[in-house]
Amino acid sequence: MSGSEDFTGAGGVAEEAAGWFARLQGDAATGDDWLAFERWLQASPAHTGAYERLEALWIDLDYAPVARDLGGRPLLAAGRRRARGATGKTSRRRAWLVASAAIAAGLVAAVGIGLWTAPGAAPQTYQTAAGQTRQVVLADGTRVQLNAASKITVSLDRDARRVQMGDAEAVFDVAHDAARPFLIAVGDRQVRVVGTEFNLRHRADKVALTVRRGVVEVRPAGAPQARPTRVTVGQQLTHTDGQTGSILKVSDSAVAFAWTSGQLIYRDQPLSDVAADLSRRFAVPVRTADAPTAALRFSGVLVTDNESDVLRRLQAFAPLRVEHTADTTIVLRRR
Repeated sequence: MSGSEDFTGAGGVAEEAAGWFARLQGDAATGDDWLAFERWLQASPAHTGAYERLEALWIDLDYAPVARDLGGRPLLAAGRRRARGATGKTSRRRAWLVASAAIAAGLVAAVGIGLWTAPGAAPQTYQTAAGQTRQVVLADGTRVQLNAASKITVSLDRDARRVQMGDAEAVFDVAHDAARPFLIAVGDRQVRVVGTEFNLRHRADKVALTVRRGVVEVRPAGAPQARPTRVTVGQQLTHTDGQTGSILKVSDSAVAFAWTSGQLIYRDQPLSDVAADLSRRFAVPVRTADAPTAALRFSGVLVTDNESDVLRRLQAFAPLRVEHTADTTIVLRRR
């Protein structure tokens, strides 16, 4: 494993699970770490069960109550610091792992945590209008942040968690559950997740997936035996519906996730992309006046606090001017 400890044989399955949990919550976890973790999970059903109990506990209690019950010591934070390579002694790290694993085992036994949805439960649809974003926490602990003008439908079943994604963009922070993969149907592709965080965008016929934590598998829809493309930390996969292949490249995840903090970042992209994003971000749609204007290339960061200020900044960045009609903003080349 690159830059991390191997917790196998560290003193019991529960302790191994706690070690993996601490490591993978840290910002320093790499794609190699996640691949090694998947191998550890698949090595034994006992590994899967121990990790699921530990993670379900933290999801259900939302981290903080456990720390308060132990006198306020932030166990999870301590695990993160040590997982990043702090110089604390191994004995202290091991003590944290043993303590967290024991607490997890005891509390899970006491409260009997279970997050499955009843079989046959009706799918839930989550939707945002133009100019609106929304955060959703699913019953399994998965967190979804929907961008503007987006719609997804979610079904949580005993065998799998399924999402149907149309024209939409969302950040998924998927709760780990090896027994129930998280499957997203997007365009002519299927995204398969066990537990990770990524931004997924499907606009018109374009799919873009950027991973910030973990590993995500992408394969053609309706082809479960097809060899998947694995996308890991710091990578982005792009695909056009109807085409055979996809493009996998190194990418700065900060660009894809910028919309969650009220920014739009562009690097040599056509102005038509900017107009389309602004049309979703604000109530008044934005369009380019003609094909030459749409083809102009734009690089910059737009802070999306309000539409008038964004348009003013856009005109400062590029040789553009805007005109307003009753229900549309038109962007033209400035002469």
